[in-house]
Amino acid sequence: FQLQLEDADETTTTDTHHSTGAVTFLDTPGHAAFKAMRECGSHCTDIIVLVIAADDGVSDQTREVIQLYQSQKTLSEARGEELGLIIALTKIDKPGIVLETAVRNVDSQLL
Repeated sequence: FQLQLEDADETTTTDTHHSTGAVTFLDTPGHAAFKAMRECGSHCTDIIVLVIAADDGVSDQTREVIQLYQSQKTLSEARGEELGLIIALTKIDKPGIVLETAVRNVDSQLL
């Protein structure tokens, strides 16, 4: 879906790579069958929000997204652009989840 920015000024319209005055959200499922969709989406994004369930940990698809991020970040930097990465850890309130352990697990496997 797309969200129109109310306070968009003329600086948002000068770059032909970006849409004018809007933010586009693309949600790609984590299932392995959606690999091509994630690859396609990584070429048109400014920010990747990677959601990891604390009780599931780092999956093959999570590693795949990190690899896509790293390759797209290099391309973005070559174009003078920035690509952001936000990692959200969910299900941290489930019984038996130790937040520090879950964060350390993600940190050690991804960054």
